Amino acid sequence: MIALILMSLAMLTLETTSVRAQPDPASTESTGVSTASTRVSTGLSPARPGLSSPRLNRSSLVASTTPANASEQPVRIDIDEFTQIGRPQSPLKVTGRLELTGTVQVSNLEVRVDLGRSMSSRGDLANLRANAAAAAALSYPTAVASQPIASPLVPGALPAAFTASANPAGLNLPAALKVYPVRITATGTVAGQRRIVGTTYTFLVWAPVDVTAPTPISVVLPLADVPRLRADGRLTDDGLTDLVAPGGRLDRLLNAVVTARGEQAPTVTLAVDPILVQTLKIIADGPYEVATPSGPSPRRPSRDAATFLAKLKAFADAGGTIFALPYGDVDVVALTRAQEFHSILVALLTGQTVIANAIGRTPDTTIAYPAGGFVDQTTLDLLRRMGVTTVVTDARLLPPKDPDKGYTPAASTTIATSGGVTRALAADTELARLATGTTTPTDRSTQAESFHDLIAELAMITAERPGLARAQTLALPRYWDPPADWAQEVLGSLSTPFSRPVPLIGTPAVGTAAGSAAASGERGPLGYPDWARAAELPVTRMIAAEDLRNQVQALKSVLCPQGSGSPGLRNCTAAGIDAMENTLTATESVAWRMGAAGTDGADTLSSGVAGAVRALREGIRVVASRSVSLTSKHGRVPVTLENNTTFTVNVVLSLASTDHSRLRSATRVVLIVPALQKEQIEVDVDAEGAGTFPVDIQILTPAGRPLSAGPPLRILVKSTVFGVIAVAITGGSLAVLVFAVAIRLVRRLRALRRQPPADPLPPQGADIQDLPDSPDTLECARRTVAEPASRDPRAEEHRADARRAGEYRRDGLERLVRATNAVRNTERAGCPEGVRNEKVAGHRETGSQGTGGQGTTRGQGARR
Repeated sequence: MIALILMSLAMLTLETTSVRAQPDPASTESTGVSTASTRVSTGLSPARPGLSSPRLNRSSLVASTTPANASEQPVRIDIDEFTQIGRPQSPLKVTGRLELTGTVQVSNLEVRVDLGRSMSSRGDLANLRANAAAAAALSYPTAVASQPIASPLVPGALPAAFTASANPAGLNLPAALKVYPVRITATGTVAGQRRIVGTTYTFLVWAPVDVTAPTPISVVLPLADVPRLRADGRLTDDGLTDLVAPGGRLDRLLNAVVTARGEQAPTVTLAVDPILVQTLKIIADGPYEVATPSGPSPRRPSRDAATFLAKLKAFADAGGTIFALPYGDVDVVALTRAQEFHSILVALLTGQTVIANAIGRTPDTTIAYPAGGFVDQTTLDLLRRMGVTTVVTDARLLPPKDPDKGYTPAASTTIATSGGVTRALAADTELARLATGTTTPTDRSTQAESFHDLIAELAMITAERPGLARAQTLALPRYWDPPADWAQEVLGSLSTPFSRPVPLIGTPAVGTAAGSAAASGERGPLGYPDWARAAELPVTRMIAAEDLRNQVQALKSVLCPQGSGSPGLRNCTAAGIDAMENTLTATESVAWRMGAAGTDGADTLSSGVAGAVRALREGIRVVASRSVSLTSKHGRVPVTLENNTTFTVNVVLSLASTDHSRLRSATRVVLIVPALQKEQIEVDVDAEGAGTFPVDIQILTPAGRPLSAGPPLRILVKSTVFGVIAVAITGGSLAVLVFAVAIRLVRRLRALRRQPPADPLPPQGADIQDLPDSPDTLECARRTVAEPASRDPRAEEHRADARRAGEYRRDGLERLVRATNAVRNTERAGCPEGVRNEKVAGHRETGSQGTGGQGTTRGQGARR
């Protein structure tokens, strides 16, 4: 009987499709549920078709007197449409589908919508989303609407649609901004027993009037992708054309922010990757080539790429804010840790130049958005010194100074750096998570859940502290890939009765509706946890890329040195030096972080640069003989420099000996060698001694840096020249010898001067035997010879010297002649014949004894 009555009531309800429920006096009270975690949602305009509300938990909850476990729920409730923002003049409406997931038929279905007590903080929202038990434990005293379903759910049948609505005027809701939890249940009969067969949860944002201090929301939308441009100008793949084609990821993102002509300037700020724009310019201008395993593959110009660039320029022309990411979207924190500060500055300046050329105006140069909002104090100091005054950071790095205050602090805060004060915008990670929570194009229920959660979160930020406008920042991920129209739906719906979109550069400080400051310094100091550091690229990878960059810069100084002018610039452009440096910058991109694109793409790009550098360096080489001989102190070493490249090179040849004290040369020679030419030179060397000396020949840049990291060419210089020491020893010995000979000559001359004048030698043919040899004559000669000695007191000394010098032994003939002359003199003096013969005989005997056999022979010859 009771069942028949219930069935009758259900049939009556079908005729109206909506039921008004009596309000619960306690429905406006706070539930008091809060957690330390936070979840963020944004406000939406009322009821958007095709969007469903979020489901916190599909498990069954305790209802009436019949419990149901999650594993026993045979029906899934999908919400297609729910009133996101309740207004007094608009009905509360819910539309959805009931789908049977079990194998047992469910009949007598009824859908019921109940309203819980209002929540007081974002912690309440987070708690209900994360904790199914917390949502089930809440009280839902206000019945909003109900609708019976006539058709039963049978296995294999299509889902049953339902619609329930109610007039909020009869719910007795307050005249203030509130966020209520909503429970949607489906009851039915299963195997003869009536029970709850399905449950889902969502939120209702009640905004009866526009608030006086709506929450300002600034949005940062990155346009970036994985680097594809190689050093040789080819693309690693052609996937970028699909991204900018109609319906592609980048096309959907840009369409979400481009305004029609005459509309208000967009409030979304675009963070554009310069290497993306540069690659699209190559694709648009065409033709271009794509590297494939079988070789370069030519491609025609892409109209889609040209259209995308035109839309980007139109966004800037409409007054939209664009700032350039660093060229290649480099990991600035990792580069700072590797102390490659100059590379960061070059990436910033290069990126600004590329974007300025693309949009026809200078982009904002004061904003930076490091990947994920991860930045430490050192990087912040460096960016501030490079002109960046506003940095978008992760809100978790700037937690509230006083979490117990119970409301969300403003995103904007100031941080003191070594270069001045920097404004940090703490991007709310929960807002970003809810805005990007869906990636499946076909799952409209999931999209609606995330979308409605975003609205509820924004409403709760405003409701936490009414009257105090606390600006928030929504920074979207680098490579966001939303479903079709999802980005446009989210970004275009931030203007609500309790929130308003504002440009990033104009994000107001904390203040009231009148704009007066109400709070400041509500965020703590900047932190950098370990999980943020773990996301960085390894320092070793950054150092390796910078080492290769140094080699490229060495080649740059060779191909286009300072002062080379336009020819040098053309030379470097033809060699692709700038392209190599840009490609190396791309290998330091955050796209290669773990969880993004991996590091294989970076390795491919760096390998291409390394190959190009190696080819250029190997094309410039030195040719010289392995061994060079020097026959004099001064010599020349022939050296040939070969330039096998197609570019003019400016190099310095360096010759360095391991023994500078024994081999010296002009150590550096500047050479300019045209393309595909050789230059032969002869380097003067000075050898200071004999020996073999290793000489290293190396090619240097004009700045004096080695062109190659390889070992220099070594040659051997062989010298036969006496060294200084050898010459000194030889000269000293010769001098001693000359001195000794001179002394001997002097002594001989002195001895000769002391002898009396001698008669001339007998005429040729005269014989000593012809001389008289009487004893008297010899005796007279003896006396004559002896008398000068007796008269000279130094005669004995002279005779001793003569004996030491061997005069009598060496020249017996001379003594004999002297004796003969003496005999003749005695004859003239009147000596007896006997004395004369005796004297001559004595001299003969003396000459024979002094000279031996030779003396005898000489005496005999003299007689003959």
